[in-house]
Amino acid sequence: MKFKLFLGALAVAALAVLWPAPALAQVGGVSGRVVDATGKPAPDVDVVLDSPTGLPTLKLKTNAKGEYFAAGVQIGDYRITATKGTLTARIPRTSVRLGQPTLIPDLKLGTGSAAAADPNDPAAKKAAELALARKNAENALDAGNFDEAIAGFTKVAAETPKCVNCYVSIGRAQLGKKDQAAAEAAFKQAIEADPTKADGYNELAALYNTQKKFDLANQMSTKAGELMASSGGGDPVAVFNQGVILWNQGKAAEAQAQFEKVTQLDPRMADAHYFLGMTLVNQNKMPEAKKAFDTYMSLAPTGSHADEVKALLTVIK
Repeated sequence: MKFKLFLGALAVAALAVLWPAPALAQVGGVSGRVVDATGKPAPDVDVVLDSPTGLPTLKLKTNAKGEYFAAGVQIGDYRITATKGTLTARIPRTSVRLGQPTLIPDLKLGTGSAAAADPNDPAAKKAAELALARKNAENALDAGNFDEAIAGFTKVAAETPKCVNCYVSIGRAQLGKKDQAAAEAAFKQAIEADPTKADGYNELAALYNTQKKFDLANQMSTKAGELMASSGGGDPVAVFNQGVILWNQGKAAEAQAQFEKVTQLDPRMADAHYFLGMTLVNQNKMPEAKKAFDTYMSLAPTGSHADEVKALLTVIK
């Protein structure tokens, strides 16, 4: 009986430790797509994220829809390279930020031998100008020049129909300026630009979660999940974040369902197994929790939660 009571106290203590801070406080994620030269999704492509500052290298692979995902990514700068046979695509630098996954522009595979566009073609010239404006805005956002980034993405959005990423980036820049109201408005513009895309809903979910508006956060996250499900997608990062929102609300059983779904979508996402274990501990489902924690340790023996999991396992045994 004492053992059971001690476990219950431990579960409450663990919950109390996690409750005040967002569960994604020190990590972020990435979400992107690789396409071929014609713009069609490219499956089974190797995607590598390596950091010039010495952060751990991530090795991913695209699914049947050309998508790749990763959660629990240490924040910082990365190079992204996609490779399939002799075809490659590369983004020289992108910054992974806190919380919601960083949306990576499409990587288009190629050999580098394609003929250059005619610089005198008005359409090609306009496209080149917009591409440069977008790149400059992205660089400004990465560098923390938020006003410049907002101006740049606003210009691109005015010339590009349904530029969801433009409004998402504007919202992130507004968050950089500590203007949550303006960020919320930008994320809502992303939804208005294309209501079938989950990006704006995901961003609002993260914002409302930070503001402890958990009911709104859950609504936005649920809507994002519905959109991805209806399009045949299954973004484990988005589902993971929905689980975190439910966990922060103290809804352990509902959060458990989301983390279980993540482990099915991406069995190697270590943090999903950790949070699954925590939800089970808080429901006093110790054998199931031990299994989740054992899986976490096998995937991330030196991970950020490793010491905590080791301590929990000594009590659960």
